[in-house]
Amino acid sequence: MTETSSLRGKRVLVLGASGFLGGRLVERLVVECGAEVRILLRRVATGSSAVRFPVEVQMGELADPEAVRRAVAGCSVVFNCAKGSGGDAERRRAVDVDASGEVVEAAARAGARVVHVSSFAVYDLPQDGEVDEHTPATPPGDTYSDNKLAGEQLALATGARLGVPVTVLQPTVIYGPRGTVHGSDILDEMRTGRLVLVNGGTGVCNAVYVDDVVTAMLLAATRDSAAGERILVSGAEHPTWAEFFGHFERMLGRPSTIAMSEAEALALWDASQRRPWLATEALRIFREERAVRRRLLATREAVLVRSVAGRVAPRLVRSGQRWTHGEGAAGTVRETPSSEQYDGAIPSRPWVVTYLAKRAQVRIDKAETLLGYRPAFGLADGMSLTERWVRWANLLA
Repeated sequence: MTETSSLRGKRVLVLGASGFLGGRLVERLVVECGAEVRILLRRVATGSSAVRFPVEVQMGELADPEAVRRAVAGCSVVFNCAKGSGGDAERRRAVDVDASGEVVEAAARAGARVVHVSSFAVYDLPQDGEVDEHTPATPPGDTYSDNKLAGEQLALATGARLGVPVTVLQPTVIYGPRGTVHGSDILDEMRTGRLVLVNGGTGVCNAVYVDDVVTAMLLAATRDSAAGERILVSGAEHPTWAEFFGHFERMLGRPSTIAMSEAEALALWDASQRRPWLATEALRIFREERAVRRRLLATREAVLVRSVAGRVAPRLVRSGQRWTHGEGAAGTVRETPSSEQYDGAIPSRPWVVTYLAKRAQVRIDKAETLLGYRPAFGLADGMSLTERWVRWANLLA
């Protein structure tokens, strides 16, 4: 599938090996390429997927320049697919931005090349049309996009200054086995509510199967023509969000989405922000006993508790559904009032609503030309493999 023979027997470093993309990269480097793989872990427990294979493990923080230098030493290729996480903005920037420069500087000392994984979130996606590497950058303001853009810029600039071959890859919507944001997280939400299909789900989901991204990374590590370039990586197809979410919906075997216009989806978010807090409503119990169940179950804390309970005690949640709508004289559930026509819909933040409404299609001409990249997985094939993992992992229970 890829030109991997040149990696056989070479020592390569994978940063972010505990993640979705990094974990699959480690597996293919060992099994398919025959490379000697080293990984840098912050905590041993986070590397459970990667350490199934014969890899060298070094402990350390990516935000620690000395740990980075030790990890890179003796390596021919460095794959940086790490992503800052957690609530500490400074730490996220240290991983996403500052470490990008440190990794390239360490690669200069080791004589290594660098494959830096960024994101297509660095681009200002138009409402319609096409997206390529000449598309303007997204306006500042979103921490993730800002960090990804600054990180790839620093990596390329440092590489140009020190003579290190650096290739920046910008994947789109990555999905596949062990996926979280576009995998298990979607199923979690669908089990406890209904995902909103903005404008009926007609927006374009530029989906790419995880193995296609890994293939692009392996190609970038072996192609001199890719040095100093920013390259978008996506699938060959441009499915809609309705088609993408529909695969997860069919895995569950029940309706788990709801169509709304963009304006309705934004109004739903506004309404969700006006929900009362649990403590405030508790003070009204003795004054408004008849309405208390409905009001408490509509609070943010109760929604969260029901979401968690839906995973660990689904029977209890189902038996409590009647509290939401009230019971008739014969104990049957009354129909939801027309004012609650979107009952169960999960509100999305405004930027997510706007993003899901866009119909821009990502082009991969540059990846095809410079890397020889050809996506091997269409959405149907990729989702079939994803479903096998979902059922193996018992994520539909």
